[in-house]
Order: sequence, then C-alpha cells, then structure tokens
Amino acid sequence: MKSLPLAAAAALLCLPGSLAAAPADPAAAAIAQPRYAVRLLSPEEATRDIALLRRALETVHPGLYRYSAKAQIDAAFARLEAATSRPITDLALHGEIARLLAAIHCDHTKAEMSDAMTAFRTANPTHLPLRFQLIEGRMIVVSNDGQTGAPPAGSEILSINGTPVPQLLLRLAALVSYDGTTDQAIAAKLANDSDLMGDDFNENYPSLFGFPEAWQIEWKQVGSQDASTATLKPIRFAQWTGLAGPGAKYRGEFYNSVSWRLNGKVARLGIDTFVNYRNPVQASAFLGGFFAAMEEAGTEHLIVDLRNNGGGSDDVPVALGRYLIGQPFVWAKPLRYKAVRYGDLPQHISSWGDTAALFNPPLEDFTRTADGWFDRTPAMSGSQVSDKDSRFEQQPVRANRFGGRVTILSGPRVGSATTMAIAQLKEKAGSVVIGEDSGGSAEGPTAGKIFLLKLPASGIKVRVPEAWNRTAITSWEPGKGVAVDQLVVPTLADFEAGRDRTIGVAQGALPTRYDSAALVARALGGAWTGTLDYRDYRKDTRTTLPTMMTSDGQTLAWTFDDGPGKIVKSSESWTFDASQQVLQISNGRNRPEAWQVVEARLSADGLSATVVLDGTSSENDRTVIARKIVTREGNRLRITKMTRGAGEPFVMRQSYDLRQ
Repeated sequence: MKSLPLAAAAALLCLPGSLAAAPADPAAAAIAQPRYAVRLLSPEEATRDIALLRRALETVHPGLYRYSAKAQIDAAFARLEAATSRPITDLALHGEIARLLAAIHCDHTKAEMSDAMTAFRTANPTHLPLRFQLIEGRMIVVSNDGQTGAPPAGSEILSINGTPVPQLLLRLAALVSYDGTTDQAIAAKLANDSDLMGDDFNENYPSLFGFPEAWQIEWKQVGSQDASTATLKPIRFAQWTGLAGPGAKYRGEFYNSVSWRLNGKVARLGIDTFVNYRNPVQASAFLGGFFAAMEEAGTEHLIVDLRNNGGGSDDVPVALGRYLIGQPFVWAKPLRYKAVRYGDLPQHISSWGDTAALFNPPLEDFTRTADGWFDRTPAMSGSQVSDKDSRFEQQPVRANRFGGRVTILSGPRVGSATTMAIAQLKEKAGSVVIGEDSGGSAEGPTAGKIFLLKLPASGIKVRVPEAWNRTAITSWEPGKGVAVDQLVVPTLADFEAGRDRTIGVAQGALPTRYDSAALVARALGGAWTGTLDYRDYRKDTRTTLPTMMTSDGQTLAWTFDDGPGKIVKSSESWTFDASQQVLQISNGRNRPEAWQVVEARLSADGLSATVVLDGTSSENDRTVIARKIVTREGNRLRITKMTRGAGEPFVMRQSYDLRQ
C-alpha cells in the first residue's frame, strides 16, 4: 500500500485534519500528548476506496435513495470525489466519508475509523474530559473528570480550542447520520451515542480538527457576565465511558439496563436498550417477574420509559408486546432486500454470524417483488414461535398480561427497533406517547445484519445495512419516527432543579394548562433584573448585557446597559389570539412575530411555569426554525430564543436570565 511521506503531510497545511495543531500557549504545551501518525493518501488510493464504497452502497443498500434523491447522492459523491482529487489525510477522508453517509439519512449507515485510528484512540487520551447535553441550544456540562479548573456541572461551554460552540455544532452536525427527516436527533447524538467510540462529537471532532493535544475550554455559569478558560488534558476512551452522561450508560445490554418501580396503582418500567445479542436472556421470562408483581399489586397504569433506548434486538420489544397487546399480532413484515448476491464485495465485508450463509442464501428463500427486489420468506424453526420470530403471528402471554392504561415516554435518542416498538404499541395497544418525537423510522429502518465494509487503502470501515426492516402497522408519516401525543420539552430550569417533568406529566402531576395567556401573564408579571445574553449569528460572537425589565404580563419594558453612558430602552407586547394557542409578539418597529403554543404547564404548587412556543425567524437571508422557551421558577425568569435550519441542532440566539 503506497502512502506519501509524513513530511509531505506536514507540508499540506491546508488539508483539514492533516495534523493536530500544536498548542498555542505554554500551559497547553506542558501537557502535550503523543501525536497520531497521520497518513496521507494519494488521489489514486483515495479514488479506489471511494469507487469501492460507491459500488457497495449501490449494490447492497436498500435505502440509498429512500430519503435523498439520486441527484442528491450523486452530488454528495461529487463533493467526496473532489476532496480526494488531491492528497488527503486518513482523518480528513474519514470526515468526508461521514459527510457523504450522513446525506443518505440512514442511522445504520456510518463510518468507523480505521484500526490504526482506533488503536491510537484506545491507547492514548483524546476524548473531551467531560460530558455535556444540549439544552435550550447551549452546551451544558453534565459531569467532568475532576481536573483543576474544569467547568462544573450546570455551566455552559462557550468555545472549544478557540472555536465558538455554535460553529462546532453546525460543522459536526453535517457528519451525523439519522433516519429520514428526524433531524431533532442530531443534538442527542452529538452528546450521547453508544453506537460509536463515544458520542458523535468525540467521534468526528478529530476528522475536522485533528486529535487534540489539549482541550482549551471557555465556559461560564448560565446568565453570568464573566467567562473563564481552562486548559484540560484529554482523557482515554475508557475514562470517558465512566463519566456520568445525559443518557444511558455506554453500550449497556438488556439484562443490565432494566429498572422498575411500583407506586400504588402506577408502575414504571425503564428499558434503556433492546440489545440482547451479546449476553442474551429469554426476554419474556426476564420481564415476567415485573408483570407478575404488577398483577399482584393491582396496577392500573404502566409507564414504559424508552427515552434512552436507541434500539437493538427484535425479541425484547416483541416480548413486551406480548404482555401489552391484547390480541394476536404480527410485529414485522418480511425483510426486503435490494440484492441477495454481491459479486466480489464479500471479500471486503465482514459481519456477524455465518457469513457464507449470509452472502449466499438459497434463492428459494425469497420472493421477487414487482420492482426486482427480494422479500425473504419467513421460516419457522421447529414448531414453536419464539420472541425472535417477529414476522409470524404472536400470541399474548397467558399469565400476567397487563390490560390497563399504558403510557410510553419517548425522545430523540429513540431509534431503530425502539421506534418500531413505540409505533406498534401506539397502534395496537392504544398507548399514549409523552415526551419528544422519536428518531428512527416508524415505517421501519434499513438495517437487517449490518455489513462492515473495509476500504483497502485507508482502512476506514463503513457500515452498510443489507435489509429493510418493515413495521407491520397501518399508518405512519414517511421519514418520521413516532410523534408524541403530549410534548414535554426539557428545559434548563428542569436541569438545574434536577426535575423530570416528563415523568410528572405521565403521572398526571403536571397537566397541560390551556389558559396560555393567563399562564404567560403570571410568569412575566413583575419587575426584573439580570442579563441579556445574545449571539451575533453573523460573527458568532457572544455578548452579555446587564438588563432590567418590568411587565404587566402583556407589555414588556426593557432597559439594557450597553456600556459606559449607553442605556438602551425598548418595549414589546405579547398578545394571544382567541384560541390562546397563537401568540403575537410586536415591538412596534418590525413585523409582528407569530408563535404557536406547543406546551404550557404550571406545577401543582404554582411556583414553576413552562411555556414553549414554535415559530420561524430570518437569519442571514434564510428562514430558520425558531423556538422560544419561557420558564418561571420561583423568583427567576428565563426567556430563551433558539434557531436552527433543517439538518442542524438548535443553537441559542438570545436569552434573558432575570430575577425579581
């Protein structure tokens, strides 16, 4: 295998990811880490890899043009081919391949680093020494590894290694794979994704910026005017997995990712993964003890928490369905394949199980469809239908089946088999879904057994799904997961209070308040002082100003201290229409903004109010999706506006943090 000398790689400074930049300040230099021996691929080498990748995707992938037109995929390949028309580093090539794969909009189609990159990452510290969550368009610290000066939990990260967080998020978002048009999953994946070597932030950062020798973190407390900077050592992947994160533990398994509790006539069952193939258990029997306890307790309402569940095996959700669906049901339609013979591709592909049978299945096991594809004929093993036979009719369990009210908690981390399960239980068990819309595909993802294609010159590996898993349901929205029946948006106020409002809503403790005008007036009314924190989206700079506001609940009068001798005053009116579901915000200068109320709740004690408003805004001559969140927590008021384009995470645009 021919590669250009490392000296040539160092000379090509214009190439992204060519070398990890030397730290600029002495503190960073003092903690310098070993460098990755970057490889520079010639155009001929990279071109051969891309040709093989394209051939494999066009031959095997059943969803290559499912969500993106062929012209879009051709354009993505043209960009990749242009990037490889000159020498390119293996790190940069990984990033460009990830960008191409993201354009397919399939959550099972991803790039993995080469063995050399993975070995370097395993042996050396390269990961961010903290975990974060994107809340209200901000990067909020969840935990850190205890280094001196590290930003504490609850603080906000403003920039990393000199790049403002919004720029980082938007650049990395382009490399994130997700199903269809479920781009709400991007923010969740950047912060938490057990599918890769860390989250999507840590997985893809080196491809754009190189492996960091140090992490220079600019941060501040939310609402504060004062920022701090810490230079921190990277940590090893094994250390990173031990940090408390925003979701489930890294790569858990079904048998050790189940929690449950009984509280009177209400029970809660949490399942953080359906992965049941590394250390499998019999799913129906494993769940049996919980359902027996519910039967004995006379449980009337079951809350199934799947918010941290990204998918896994079919057998676990099918077993759950047998306890919750009261009539015989079919879980999945026959698997559909684009091809069942792959030419010489298997010499570049690995997968689990019997690969000889996988690459050369008997043709009589398939039915040819009208469009030339292949449906696998379900085959029963023996006389028993098990949880794994998801394309056969399933029978409800005889003992301890639950016939009461079922509520499912969902969110953007949900995907794959879990989204299929929620779609089934919503349609066949009448379950109510609360939280946030799921990722994944209700209709069913492209998955099956995942082929791992190894590109010979670079060693980069690409996951290619070989089948289309189709859910046996009657209705769905193409390109979407499962829409919730009641939206509950996590807020900074919830995070700071350690509060899970989604569970509160599911338990009936936080009912929707339809009198939105009265709720907003109650939240805004009074005299307030604090800060305005805003982002200039043209320059991507942040400014924090001392701010005062007085309001009668409908008119807001603002006073801003914009520097010595510069006091700025403004006002705006908040007016609801007759339905109380549309809010007009007018400042008397610009065209009024229309906002749709999507959530409005008041806590039982009246001390906590949450209002979520959706609308559109204009930035850089483009229309963007906008969301405004108003929270009143005792004597603290926060009003945050965040925006995003399609295929992007929300980024904070402006936020008022005020106290009475």
